[in-house]
Amino acid sequence: MRVLLEGEQRLRLQGGGGELEIQSLDPQVHFSPLHMLAASLASCTYAVLYAWGAQARLDTDALEIGVTWEYVEDPYRVGSFDMEIRWPGLSQARRAAALRVAEYCTVEQTLKQPPRIETRVQTEEGRQAAD
Repeated sequence: MRVLLEGEQRLRLQGGGGELEIQSLDPQVHFSPLHMLAASLASCTYAVLYAWGAQARLDTDALEIGVTWEYVEDPYRVGSFDMEIRWPGLSQARRAAALRVAEYCTVEQTLKQPPRIETRVQTEEGRQAAD
């Protein structure tokens, strides 16, 4: 699997076997935690589409997922993701099904229904620090 960093707020994921490869197409762009978040969304979507495509005997060789994101304030965070499934050769008749299948991505569902996050600080003595 290959993650191509196309910009500070844009990446493209290409499938394939082997180890994870991260490549920046711009020497000024470095892999960040938000690239990692977007790559998680893209790789999860890729995985469910790849499994569906393999079961349906579709050609998945050229399947790619592109993700861009925008920031919002109060608090500063990612406010939206825009994901594009690039699947040359996928028939028009299968496109609606591919969109439905893509929504089975657990990462997407987690972002749509955010989990509760609890943060603690541990001290060297192994006790939780209080406010």
